[in-house]
Amino acid sequence: GIGANTAIFSVVNTMLIRDLPVRAPEDLVEIYTSKEGESPFGTTSYPDFESARDQTDVFEGVVAYAAFFGRVENNDQTEMVMGEIVSHDLFSVLGIQPVLGRTFLPEEGERGGGANPVVILGHGYWKQNYGADPGVIGRTVRLNHQHYTIVGVLPEEVQSIMATGIAMDLFAPMSMFNELSPRMDGRDQLAIRGLRNFFVKGRLREGVNAEQADAALKTVSAHLQDAFPESNEGRGLTVLRTLDVALHPLVDQALIPVAALLMGVVGLVLFIACTNLASFLLARAADRKKEIAVRLALGASRGILIRQLLVEATLLAMTGGAAGLVIAHWTISAITNFQPPIPVPINLSLGLDRNVLLYTGVISLAAGLLFGLAPALQATKPDVAPTLKDEGGAGTTRQRRLSLRNVLVVTQVAVSLLLLVGAGLFVRSLRAAQDIDLGFTIREGALVWVDFTTSGIAREQWRPMYQDMRDRASLLPGVESVALAEMMPLGVGFRTLDVEIPGYEPPPGEDGAEMASNTVDAAYREVMGITMLSGRWFDAADRAESPLVVVVSEAAARAYWPGEDPLGRRLGLFDERSFQVIGVASDTKVLTLGEDPRPYLYFNLEQQPVSLVHVIARAAGTTPDLVAGLRQSVRDVSADLMIMDSKTLEQHLAIMLFPPRMAAMLLGVFGALALVLAAIGLYGVVSYAVSRRTREMGIRISLGAEPNRVLWMVLRGGMGLVVVGSAIGLTVAFGVARLIGQFLYGIGTNDPVTFIGVPALL
Repeated sequence: GIGANTAIFSVVNTMLIRDLPVRAPEDLVEIYTSKEGESPFGTTSYPDFESARDQTDVFEGVVAYAAFFGRVENNDQTEMVMGEIVSHDLFSVLGIQPVLGRTFLPEEGERGGGANPVVILGHGYWKQNYGADPGVIGRTVRLNHQHYTIVGVLPEEVQSIMATGIAMDLFAPMSMFNELSPRMDGRDQLAIRGLRNFFVKGRLREGVNAEQADAALKTVSAHLQDAFPESNEGRGLTVLRTLDVALHPLVDQALIPVAALLMGVVGLVLFIACTNLASFLLARAADRKKEIAVRLALGASRGILIRQLLVEATLLAMTGGAAGLVIAHWTISAITNFQPPIPVPINLSLGLDRNVLLYTGVISLAAGLLFGLAPALQATKPDVAPTLKDEGGAGTTRQRRLSLRNVLVVTQVAVSLLLLVGAGLFVRSLRAAQDIDLGFTIREGALVWVDFTTSGIAREQWRPMYQDMRDRASLLPGVESVALAEMMPLGVGFRTLDVEIPGYEPPPGEDGAEMASNTVDAAYREVMGITMLSGRWFDAADRAESPLVVVVSEAAARAYWPGEDPLGRRLGLFDERSFQVIGVASDTKVLTLGEDPRPYLYFNLEQQPVSLVHVIARAAGTTPDLVAGLRQSVRDVSADLMIMDSKTLEQHLAIMLFPPRMAAMLLGVFGALALVLAAIGLYGVVSYAVSRRTREMGIRISLGAEPNRVLWMVLRGGMGLVVVGSAIGLTVAFGVARLIGQFLYGIGTNDPVTFIGVPALL
């Protein structure tokens, strides 16, 4: 029980509790861009960041940073890396010193230019790729077809500024932003006030609090709204203390309930283990009644005896805690090596740090004291004279003591049923999720995610290379058809656009209709198996020079052209391009399995080339060679193309099934552990009761009682405890099921199969 608690707490500690390894984190704040009617915690544009930095006097320093994907070339080998582009003074403002070399210079943080190709290595990347060579400073790394000079190495505890659990490989200065995150139009992204790419941190001046900083930035926001209404109308800057944010306010809102659920589950497992300990101590106390009575008769005070018994119980619990640390170490190693089905590497820096060791010590001590107290109180109040006369030590209080152990067993059964019901609901939800109508029929095949951004290939060459990738993939054995798409439904990519629709009045504070979108080719609908409801899909006539066209989803047609035919209507984007609606497609799941149909747009890849493309191959069956063949077909098109990810369609769809699958597995494991512990507790109580009543049973049988009736008498006592515990557990489980209903797919919170099957199992 303690081992499970320690392992799960180490994850919670890393994700939600442990602070950044920076100087005076209590003086740091997060600065977000808010929008009326939308999230108050959005990212910020670089010009707005500069305004926040230069137009206030409440900060000692304000810094910006953003993530990027890059391609590192080493001889004939290439690899994808993740990094962060940061303000030149970020490390000095945060109080982070490199273990080798230096941080960035002021001129390396100037806007645009690309004249300072330097990088700082993450500690893990330095160890893995350079063997922790201290002579790495001054060497170069070829990143996105450009040589960068290595000027420093960060300490091991600093993995990322942006997100706990993701170890960044490289850190680059702000002057290289356009080179590492190029846009198609070639404009300087750092000069575009409406392009919000950056997270922002600030360090407060001495004597300034977060509320004062927030007020100062509200004044800056008002000025920006007046000066730049096109990009800043309805937008403001919001401040939160860094110590109040674990990852991101919106992410924290989702993570904290999950963390609480996990801690509650392992806490219940520990509770069952402790009730077993208490039951064991009660049995020992019954056997030591005469010893306790002798001590009391000879003048020992009850307080001294209680302290002695508590020391014994605490020693047991602390020994269990020490063994639990070993179990936790094994479990943490397994968690650390686990990689969820996403293309971004997760590197949780878990371990038995000071917080975790303190937590283990506290729960071990609490377990011994709390669950040793009741047996100690019971053991030290016998009727001294009758107990000393009773050679068997049974005394007159046997029935009352047994009833306390019965209460503990009933509690164990109730708690284990609660955990098993949770596991059953998630298992049933997982089965139901696999039967949800996704809106598309493709299930077998493979995909490769290709990045043109880091390839150095001119944009005018992208279209012929698209066709080359299709042709080569189509020749692979077993492949029936091939399509290209910027994003995959139910994947990690998602984008929304503000769309202007003639005749549609957006709500106050919004610029237009907000819709999710994807850019796909003419074969996408057939390959994915999406149904057309009216109009047509893209075809060969929709060329780059043809009028711009778009296909909308059924939900978009209902939301923005209710009761009307959207075919032939027009919609516009913020860059003043206008598209004609040529078709209405059936709705598909876009982001999650449980979402309601959302308005969705399909743009034509031929008319709007994109730098990130999925090559999707539909096949009659998925063989181990299909993914490898698809990767090779992309490499044959150009060795400069960076492959971000490759997998089967089954693996891709597993991304959305990952949360319910993990929940079912974790609750199943802990529920099974709880069931075993409860069974041990029940066995202990029944076994002890039988041992205490052996003489009584012999007398019953000698007087003519049938052995089967004696057996039934014992079983009836044990099963009675199970029935009472199950009734209590079911009552609680009905209430708890409503709390986890938001995580379930396709079943109700009162699923009859679960609520009948689990008690039957018990």
